[in-house]
Amino acid sequence: MFLTLRSWRTRRSLMRLAAPAALAGLLLSGCGGGGASSPPPASISSVALANPATGSNVVSISIRQIESNQASITANTPYVNVTVCDASGNCQTIPDVMVDTGSAGLRLYASKVALNLPGIPSGNGTLAACAQFASGYAWGSMHLATVQIGGEATATPIPIQFMNDPALPAAPSTCAAQGTDFATRFAPVANGILGISNFIHDCGNGCTAATPAANRPAMYYSCANGACAQASAELSQQGTNPISAFAVDNNGSILTLPVVPPGGAASASGTLVFGIGTQSNNALPAGAEIFPIGQDAYISGVIDGVAGRGFIDSGSNGYFLDLAPSVTRCTPSAASSWYCPSSPVPLTVQLSGASSAQTLVIGNAQTMFDQQFTALPALGGAAAIAQFADLGLPFFYGRSIATGLEGSIPSAPDGYWAF
Repeated sequence: MFLTLRSWRTRRSLMRLAAPAALAGLLLSGCGGGGASSPPPASISSVALANPATGSNVVSISIRQIESNQASITANTPYVNVTVCDASGNCQTIPDVMVDTGSAGLRLYASKVALNLPGIPSGNGTLAACAQFASGYAWGSMHLATVQIGGEATATPIPIQFMNDPALPAAPSTCAAQGTDFATRFAPVANGILGISNFIHDCGNGCTAATPAANRPAMYYSCANGACAQASAELSQQGTNPISAFAVDNNGSILTLPVVPPGGAASASGTLVFGIGTQSNNALPAGAEIFPIGQDAYISGVIDGVAGRGFIDSGSNGYFLDLAPSVTRCTPSAASSWYCPSSPVPLTVQLSGASSAQTLVIGNAQTMFDQQFTALPALGGAAAIAQFADLGLPFFYGRSIATGLEGSIPSAPDGYWAF
């Protein structure tokens, strides 16, 4: 089952759940069968930006096979280093954290953090979170940390999650009912998730005490004496997008990746720039258009003449689209599958409000996986919902895509994408 990093978010008493989509690092070797394979198109070993941005608000992004994972291809997974610090100034840098423009908040695996970061009180115990995703959950404790990424740091400590924290009891039944234990499945792929979406908090007002308990999602818990019970969490306690807490450059980010040939590359490197229009190195590219999102974080558009809706998300490792049955799937009988067409399938995407259409190409996933490359611009899979599109990490190749925070510009109160 494919995973997504666009989580439940309760806001103005509305809950939002994205369609199931791919999360980097599934066992790609399981995509055999279905469809003839054409010879691999042109490909190269590694690609990088010709003139990458520089500055204290810039960090390098790498897409590569991480050495610790020998079981799967970490395809289209953008990695960055993140540093967390305690109140005494003791710091630890966590490598290979995935950059995700589709979720809010920093989530690290407890086993990767050596610092004794303080927990967040809740009732008579401490706060835990059940981060809810379309295909499962991530259970873990909440802690306070100052977060540093490159030359930027949060002005004050913010709540972060320790996934799979052994100090907690097992996930409560109301959390486990969300489905797959996502955090356990994702552990071989990255040491954590850096959620830098359009949103500031991972849940919003719907998880606070102002919302009746019956209307809150089963997302936050108070844990004491080996037991956990559902609880409210104020905004100051919730998983927080670190960018929103930076002293400067705190209105969004721009992720830039190089052009990658259709056949892919062994690895790729790019940049993540913090702030949009706050410094000389983070202005929107000339001709960039702004696409406001709705309260549900989606935007409407047309793909090859079929109207639908979707989102742009670096946490998904492919395009996930509802294509015609004539486009061969790698595993036709499976509910979710990569596409394995006998020849590349070109598509046009016209986003609502765009002056021109974008061109995408879907290639044969099995052929790409056979090369053991990790930068795959033509990787695509079937969307689980009709007329739905997830423009994942491949959409970022050859583009600079800005993710604007909610409330940062009047014309897009819920946030925006721009490219």
